[in-house]
Amino acid sequence: MKTLMEIIKSRKSIRAYQDKPLPKQVVKDILEAAKYAPTARNMQELAYRVVTNKDLMDKLSKGIAEALQKEGLPLKGPPGVRPSFFYGAPLLILVIAPKDNNWAATDAALAVQNILLYATSIDLGACFIGMARFIEKDKELCKLVNIPDSRTIAAAVICGYPAENPEPREKKQTAEFFE
Repeated sequence: MKTLMEIIKSRKSIRAYQDKPLPKQVVKDILEAAKYAPTARNMQELAYRVVTNKDLMDKLSKGIAEALQKEGLPLKGPPGVRPSFFYGAPLLILVIAPKDNNWAATDAALAVQNILLYATSIDLGACFIGMARFIEKDKELCKLVNIPDSRTIAAAVICGYPAENPEPREKKQTAEFFE
């Protein structure tokens, strides 16, 4: 059994997935890991939108691309090819929170870190998807995933069986000690 430090050190951002759905119990376990993340003032205001429907993921990905173009931001990927922001993953989790929660981004980041580490511990791939926040630019897309105007996408993560094994990247650390 891997130690927690080994799991932390082996976590990678996976951007290619096998076309294989995750068992429902695995998805429930992933959400269970998120549930146990700390939240500011123990408010526990995060909610999750769990997407496994590939057509819906494609619509959301296209919506992100359109929002980026409207904002004048570059799209990644080969010229003329619309990128998939979810990399073919079978699971997308949108972490939403009330817009008036000042700690939503921090709470969501903690929940996503739990998801990333849990996924790594069971040999799944996962990746934080920052571009998912652009889904909010399209009210129709928000309706499709039941995100009311009072809530915001604080974070998003994808999970699945990896179809790649990227080389580990060097991790930098800058620390200043005061003793």
